Formats: sequence, C-alpha cells, structure tokens
Amino acid sequence: KTIDMNQALRLCKEAETMPQKQRGKLRDTRLMELACYARNYSPYFKKAYKDIGESFTLSQLPPTNKKQLMKDYEAWVTDPRIRYEDVFSYIESPEGGRELYLESYTAITTSGTTGNPMPMVRDPYHNTIHGALTKTRLLRQTDPDLMTPVKHKIAAAVFLDPHVSSYSSLLRMKQAYPGYESNVLELPINGDIADLVRMLDDFQPDLVTGYPSVMGALANAQRDGRMDISPQAIACSAEVLTEKVYQALHQTFGCPVLNNYCSTEGGEAAMSCPAGKLHVNDDWVIIEPVDEKGNPAREGEWSAGVYVTDLTNYVQPVIRYYMEDKVKIHSRPCSCGITLPVMEILGRTTENLMVGGVEVLGINVEYSLMYVEGVYSLQLVQTGDTEFEI
Repeated sequence: KTIDMNQALRLCKEAETMPQKQRGKLRDTRLMELACYARNYSPYFKKAYKDIGESFTLSQLPPTNKKQLMKDYEAWVTDPRIRYEDVFSYIESPEGGRELYLESYTAITTSGTTGNPMPMVRDPYHNTIHGALTKTRLLRQTDPDLMTPVKHKIAAAVFLDPHVSSYSSLLRMKQAYPGYESNVLELPINGDIADLVRMLDDFQPDLVTGYPSVMGALANAQRDGRMDISPQAIACSAEVLTEKVYQALHQTFGCPVLNNYCSTEGGEAAMSCPAGKLHVNDDWVIIEPVDEKGNPAREGEWSAGVYVTDLTNYVQPVIRYYMEDKVKIHSRPCSCGITLPVMEILGRTTENLMVGGVEVLGINVEYSLMYVEGVYSLQLVQTGDTEFEI
C-alpha cells in the first residue's frame, strides 16, 4: 500500500464531517483489504483466519493480544526479512533515527513495563496517514507544521529512556532534521521542577509536550511568576487529561491545549477538538469497547478493555488487539460539528506531591518502580507532609 501526503491529508479532512454511515462503509472496505492482506502474508493470521470466508464482518475476526502475537513474532509480521532481535538492534543503534530499517520501515518499542517490550515496525503507509491525522486533527487549531523543528522550537517533557517511545520518537525527530537539533529540547522529568522551569524560560518554546501532570506543574510555575513563556500550543499524552488540568493550562497559557490518545501498537487513535473532546479517528483506527468477557460494552458504561484495529499498518498488522484501557464511546454529536465519535478515557491519572513545601512530580514514583520485578500497578497515598503509603 502506498499513499502520498497530499492524498492522506485530503482523505483525513473529508472523513471528519462525513456521515457516519458513509464513513462506516469506507472503514469496512479498508478492514477487508487489511485482513485479506494479513491472511495472505502473515503466517499467524493465515492460521487465525483459516475458517474466515471471503466476506466477513469485524466481529467475526478472532481477537488477539500481546502474549499470542509475541509467541512467534516472525510469524506475525508480513515481511519475512523482519527478525525480532534485528528490530531491537536497529532501535537501539545510532542509525535508528537516521536510516530506515531494511531500507523500508521505522520501528519503536513499547516500554516493557511488564518485562517484555514489544517492537512495532511501521511502514510508509502507516507513517504517512498518521502524520496526516496529526496535521489535520491534532494540530487543527494551530500551525500544521508546529511539530517541525525547521520552523518551530519544540520542548518535550519526557523520561530520557530510549525504551520509552516518546523519547525515542524525539531522538528520531532530531536526527531527521540535521542542523535544527537546537530547536528540540528534551526536558528530563525525573529531575526538579525548578530545573524544567529554568530550561523552558531559557528556551522559549513554540510547542510544549508531555504528561498532563507535568504540564499542570508548569502551569503553576507560569501562574506564580516563576516562568514566562508564550507557547503556541500545549500538547498532552500518556495520561488522562482531566478537566481541571485542561482548564488550568488553557487559562494560564492562553493557547490551544491539544490531547492525543495513542499507543505504540495502534498509533494515533483519538485527538481533541476545539471543544476539548476526544474524537476517535475511526476512519483509520477502530476502537471496540468490550466487557470482561470480550463482548461489546453497553453505550454509556465503562468498558473493561478495548479491541484496537489499526487499518494503516500492513507490515505488522494490529487487528482486534486487546488493551486494558477503560473507555466510553458516545453516539451523541459534539458541539464542534465533527462527526467522528467522542470518547472518554478512564486511564492513568497522576497527581503531584507537595513535600516540605516543594512540588514533586508524582509520575516519578511510577517510573522509579517501573523496572522492579513483580510490580505491575501501584497507588500512592500521601498521609502527611513527608509520610506516604504505597
């Protein structure tokens, strides 16, 4: 599958206001093409779909999950040249951001918080379409080239860990624009907030991206006069952007606050509109809310998880892939006029801590325990100024 950026931009713009029934037919056609391709070229899907006829619906395709797919990684992918160990070597090599894997693909990896990181290979079709989604939907309220360091200064508050996709993506951005590396600033969020504030004040970014809890701490610093920046936009991801943090950012910085629901496996699944609501990019990424038994969740009720289908990745197909995200998808229209469905997420939220009068980023507690064997989730409760229960 090939597509140029102009065509991808046009398709993304057209689908935003398309009647849901018409967009559904388009989505069904894309699903049919992807599933048939996967059955023909992926040994895993050839076996999984052996009893699926030429005509089928989404619900007739058997769901899958990380454990099943990782059991035989080389059987999952559709290009037999791709090897699990080779992908990791590529990701961790200096060439990982400058050159294409097998002269054809990009690759990133999940964080591996469960001790089993999963590399995801992405083809040009995926990368072009998801790039167009970012330009037309995430950046709709601002300059569509705001994430291009040739024109703008970009600051990202991330963990400086090459296994974290947000940081590896940032490194690839810097390597993709030689001569403009100084327009990209990595803010190490496992340090002091005072250091982040000082670095941002010196840098004066056009775009600031990061965890909502970190952005909330920066809003406090701006409001208290400890920082004075004028970004064109604030972009949040990885945590749930609460209404409280959204309003604090919008009122403090006076710029669009962008929200993106994405995953290493499924790509950019939902993006915020001018009304602050998340809209599912369901023309390219299908989100199925399901209950504990894998049946469709009732509308208006929180799901136990979701099946994710990325209609753009033909080299490592993600079709009805289970994730434990809890969501609600609404059929009622949004005030912004966009017909893409609105989704709420009941995901990770992190509050910052006040210890001895100093604000400490709560996300660092989770990061500090991320690689501790046997720890898969945590809750921290502050019971006193310097007393905690984990």
